[in-house]
Order: sequence, then C-alpha cells, then structure tokens
Amino acid sequence: LVPRRNATTARCQGELRSLFPEIEARHKGRLETKDGSCSLYYEVSGNPKGKVALFLHGGPGDGCSPKHRRLFDPEAFCIVIFDQRGAGQSTPPGFNQHNKTEFLVQDIEQLREHLGFSAWDLIVGGSWGSTLALAYATKFPQLVKALVLYSIFIPSQESIDFVYSPQGAGLFFPEAYESFVKALPADERSNLIGSYAKRLDSPDLEVRRAALSSYLRWVLRLLSVAPDEAVIEEIAQQPDDGCGPSIEMNYMANGCFMDAEQLLADCFQIGHIPCTILHGRNDLICPPANAWLLRQRL
Repeated sequence: LVPRRNATTARCQGELRSLFPEIEARHKGRLETKDGSCSLYYEVSGNPKGKVALFLHGGPGDGCSPKHRRLFDPEAFCIVIFDQRGAGQSTPPGFNQHNKTEFLVQDIEQLREHLGFSAWDLIVGGSWGSTLALAYATKFPQLVKALVLYSIFIPSQESIDFVYSPQGAGLFFPEAYESFVKALPADERSNLIGSYAKRLDSPDLEVRRAALSSYLRWVLRLLSVAPDEAVIEEIAQQPDDGCGPSIEMNYMANGCFMDAEQLLADCFQIGHIPCTILHGRNDLICPPANAWLLRQRL
C-alpha cells in the first residue's frame, strides 16, 4: 500500500539498516502468464542450493528493487523476487485489466512451477505483500513452509478507507488531507478512491500527473510521523510517472478484488505454518490493529 520501495521511499523513511551486502542476480527472466496477458519479470539470486525464499512486494503495483535481495542471507537462501502484473519491469506497465488478486496468486504458483521448486521454504511480504502472501498460502498451504509478514494489510473496507478518510489518517495530518481532497473537482470529492483511481489511469497526461503529484504529497507524508516536507515536495513536483499508484488505486477502488473476512476465515488452514509478524506501532498506512487481528486468526 505504499509507493514503490525505491530511492523515493528511502529518502522519506531514512535508509534501511542491517541489510545484507549488495548482490547481483544470477538469473533474470520473463514468464508469460497463463492467460497470455502479461510478461512477468523475475530474478533469482543467492545460493542455488539454499532454502527457497520468495519476496512479495507491496502496492499493489510497487515493483521490486535490488534492495529486496538484501533482505536475505545470500549464503543461506535461494532468493526469488518478481514484479507483479503491471509493476516494475513486468509488461505491459500499469496493466489494470486481468489484474486481480486471484490472478496474482496463480502467477506465484506458475512461477514456482516454472523455476522447478517443490515448495517455498519461506515467503516474505509487507503491506500488500503480506495480503498476497496470505492469499497464496491459504490456497496452497502444502507449498509454504514458513512466513514472515510485516506491516499487515487486511483488505477490509475499513482498512482501505483508513488511508483516505478524515476519520483515519486524515486525523494526523488534517491540513495535508484537506489539500489532498481539494486537488479534486468538488463533484468528485465524495468518492476519493474512485476519483483518484480514474484520474491516475487517465489517457490525459496532464490529468494523470496532477493526480499523481497530489497522491504522492499525501501518501509519502504518511510514511513517517515526522515527514521531511522539502523532500516530499521535491518528489511531488517531479513525479517519475510510475504506474504503481494507478494499479494501487484500482485495487483499492475494487476492494482489492477479495473478501477480507473470508481471507481471515481461511487462515485456520495455515495455523501450522511458522509465521513471524512484524508491525510498527506508528504505522499510519496499515494500522497496527491489523497485525493483532491476524494473530488472533492464526
């Protein structure tokens, strides 16, 4: 649920600490999805004989970066990362057709089969990545041996609305929230999520960039309780035209194409799988209550 984990996010949050040394991917490839609609970019790095670890990025639509390889000990793990439909280096970019949770789950399974792994020894996912990890694990519990989930996002309407509501994140930055709302025409403000989803996917470049700048000013501010306003403004004034926000808002406008209560109900199927949950107390995008709720269902 956050902007792409690249230099932009690092500048707003501070550099990640305690990462493993930089490594290069030993294999890069593309996988055509079974429905023929997308070409997924993936990388494999680390120890080819190590435990197989899959990283699932957030967003939806963020894409992966070289830093995600560094979350794992390269001597202990065979590390797999991939860009979900429309994200990062997967094509077509910003793809919102045939882009639903159920398709992403199928893509993960297709990737496992393509790479010839009997199972995933570890799946790591944060924010939307944690949601996708749960969706996959509850469908294929026999193929997941361990989970590490952080910044838990449960795609209930309450959680989706929290980021874009005056009674949610808007309580913490009311002046910024007002600007976020007023960036839209008055007749579009009653449905913020739907309006931003439409504008971020507009064929009109000026409309799309204006929506992206406003979106970034709001969401980047939520990455820290003490945001660097100068950095946020610099980024918002020169957006990189990334497709992630368009994909994300399309998912949010459609309830992430899943039933959150059913996802939680299905968690009984993975109660036997070792799972570590990490969540920051001051998370303004994914409320900490999500982590506690998941803990109670496992």
